[in-house]
Amino acid sequence: MISKKVCVIGDFAVGKTSLIRRYVLKEFSPDYQATLGVNIYKYTDTVTAPGGDETLNQIIWDIEGGKPDSGKIAAYLQGAAGAIVVGDITRPNHRESMTQHAELFQKLRPGRPVVFALNKLDLVDASRDDTDTKSLAEAFATIVIATSAAEGTRVPELFRALGERILEIGA
Repeated sequence: MISKKVCVIGDFAVGKTSLIRRYVLKEFSPDYQATLGVNIYKYTDTVTAPGGDETLNQIIWDIEGGKPDSGKIAAYLQGAAGAIVVGDITRPNHRESMTQHAELFQKLRPGRPVVFALNKLDLVDASRDDTDTKSLAEAFATIVIATSAAEGTRVPELFRALGERILEIGA
């Protein structure tokens, strides 16, 4: 079994905690409570690794929302093997904010993988074309997964995708 620190970052109220709770606890609550500081969860899952399936013990850091220039957020990112950057698909400026968070992570943890989650898919027309999202994926050479913490849509796939990238890189 391999243990890795995973950080979940993004603006306030984009659904970071809801995504984590859906993945780890298999539950969702519509009641919003802002995360203050950091909450830490542990979850063991099986992910695909270069040599076959691997058990990955994820130490998931649910980091408070805020602007990525916060020194506090930067301190929480130290030692992370990878990050999920969460954006709210219903907000018009989601790409800009997600880009800033990803850039901060890459500055502090160069070479470590980032995966993007566009959350709250249940609140928009799923068939819409989001060219902005495609350019986000290309800019960071990664993937963007549209999720819904409320419905559980693609939540396990999101965390497993990051886990796979972490294991591909190794140490």
